[in-house]
Amino acid sequence: MLLIKKIKASALQMVLVVSVIIIILLFAFISLLYFQQKMELKHANYSESIYENQQVFEYVKTAKTPTENIQLFSTKTNSSITQKQWGIFNLLQVNTKTTKEEFKQIALIGNSIPKRKALYLKDKNQQLILVGNTTIKGNVALPKRGVNSGNIAGNTYRKDQFIYGSIEQSNSQLPTITNQQNIRSFLKTYTNDSIAYFDIDEARTLKNSFAKKTLVHQRNGTIDIVDINLIGNIIIESDALIRVHASSYLEDVILIAPKIEIQTGFKGNLQAFASQNITIQQQTKLSYPSALMLFDNSQKTIKENQIRIEKNSEVKGAIGYFSNNTSYSYTTQILIDEKAVINGEVYCTKNIDLRGTIFGTVYTDSFITKQYGGTYINHIYNGTIIANQLAPQYAGLSFSNATKNIAKWVY
Repeated sequence: MLLIKKIKASALQMVLVVSVIIIILLFAFISLLYFQQKMELKHANYSESIYENQQVFEYVKTAKTPTENIQLFSTKTNSSITQKQWGIFNLLQVNTKTTKEEFKQIALIGNSIPKRKALYLKDKNQQLILVGNTTIKGNVALPKRGVNSGNIAGNTYRKDQFIYGSIEQSNSQLPTITNQQNIRSFLKTYTNDSIAYFDIDEARTLKNSFAKKTLVHQRNGTIDIVDINLIGNIIIESDALIRVHASSYLEDVILIAPKIEIQTGFKGNLQAFASQNITIQQQTKLSYPSALMLFDNSQKTIKENQIRIEKNSEVKGAIGYFSNNTSYSYTTQILIDEKAVINGEVYCTKNIDLRGTIFGTVYTDSFITKQYGGTYINHIYNGTIIANQLAPQYAGLSFSNATKNIAKWVY
C-alpha cells in the first residue's frame, strides 16, 4: 500500500509540473499573439504615415500656398508642413502622425522645366555669332537678328548647321527667377531663424541634421577651411574671403562672403553666395545640388567681379550672376574655361565667356570672348550647349513655367 501511495504522489507531482509548463506555454503564445498584433498595428500606422508623408510632398509640388496642417486621406492622420529658404532651394519638412506613430522627412525643393531650352539669349538687336567647334543642341530663343557664323584669327564655324533644334524669338528681358528676392532676403536675415554658433577651428568633423538648429560660424577676415568635414545644416560667413582647401569635404553647406575660392582638387557639394567673385580652380568637382551665385551690387562694372570656372572642373547645379547695373560692359562676368563642364543652369544678366561645355540651359544678356588680343561681342568660340543631356529630374532655379521637384532628401 505504501508503494501505491508513493506512485500516486509522484504522478500528482508530474501532473503539476506539466500543468505549469502548459500554462507558461499558453501565456507565451498569447503574449506572442498580442505582441504580433501590436507590431502589425504599429507597422500599419507607420506605413500609413510614410504613405501620407509622400503624398504631402506630391501635394506641395503643385500647391501654390500649401497650408501648415493638412489631412489628405484618413482622419486619424495629420501632417504638418514647415518650410524655409535654404540658399536657392526651399527647405521643406513634413511630419505625419498616425495615432502614436510619427514619420518625418526633409528635402531641398528646386524647380524643373519640362521642355528645357538649350539657350535663351536676350534680344539686344545683335546676332549670335558662332565660331570654331561650337555646338548648340536643343531648342533656343534668339534675338530677331538670329544667328550667323564668324571668324576669329582665321578660325571659322565648322558645323553644317547653326542650331540643332528649333529657333524662336527672344524678348528684351530674360525670364525672371521668381524667388530671387527670397534668396537675397535669406542671405541677410537667416540669423533670425533658430541658429547656434560654433567655432570652426575646434571642429574636425561636424555633421548637423536639418531637423536641428542651423550651426553658424561668422568671422571678420579670411576663413580658411582646411582639413575639416562639414555636413548638413551649416552656414559659414565672412566679411572678406572664404577659401576652401582640397583637404576638406563639404556637403549641403552654405558659404557667404564677398569673395569665395574653391581650391584645386576639391570634391563636395555646396552653395556659395558672393558679392565680388567666385573662383572654382582646376580639377574641382562640385556634385549636385550645388549653387554658385554672385549678387553684384556695385554701381559700375568692375573687371574682377566675376564667376570663374577653371579648366577640367565640373559643377553640377546652378550658376548665376545678377547685377542691376545697366551700363554696357566689355568684361566677362561668367567664365567657363576650356574642358570645364556644367551640368545644370547658367543664368547671367551680363556677359558669359563660354569655352567649355554646358549640359542644360544658358540664360544670358550676351556672350563675349577675348581671343588673340581682340574682344568679340556675342560670339561663342568652341563652346558647347546640349540641353537633352541634363537629367529630367534636375531641380534648380525657379522660373514661372517651372514645376517644383525634390532636388535632394536631406533627412
